[in-house]
Amino acid sequence: MNRLRKLIVLASVLVTFLGLAATGTKAQNLRITEFAGKFSLPFTAQWGAMTLPPGNYNLYYGDLTAGGFRVVEVSDEDQGIRRGVVIPSGRNDAKGEETFLVCVFEGNRAYVHSLKMAAMGQSIGFARPHGVSVEAWIMAGNKAHNTKARLAETRIPVVPLK
Repeated sequence: MNRLRKLIVLASVLVTFLGLAATGTKAQNLRITEFAGKFSLPFTAQWGAMTLPPGNYNLYYGDLTAGGFRVVEVSDEDQGIRRGVVIPSGRNDAKGEETFLVCVFEGNRAYVHSLKMAAMGQSIGFARPHGVSVEAWIMAGNKAHNTKARLAETRIPVVPLK
């Protein structure tokens, strides 16, 4: 019975997510917005299923449903285009005074690895995108250097919105 309940909840969350991704959700659709910020991306980066071209973006982090299903919404400020929703894969405490996106480069491709939110004292990670080696992704999370994976890391400042 418990397993069936979990499957039903998971299915309903997936349907909600797919519906919002297809229609283009807005930050106002978040039940609770815990963090809002803006950043400038100087290169093309893969973030979940989205490919973000260089530009200025807004992001919102919060609860999408009453059950506490958390997402990050990203929109292109310059174009006024909704880019989509990204589901965090993990969350932990973050220390520090800066808020930033951690982008990992493997070869000449960039991927968003995590979002550090100093004001909230939290860091959220994102699932490894298709095409990124497991080794590079793990090394990025451990902040270790690995020349075999040709890994580089860049921090993109995120300015909290007032």
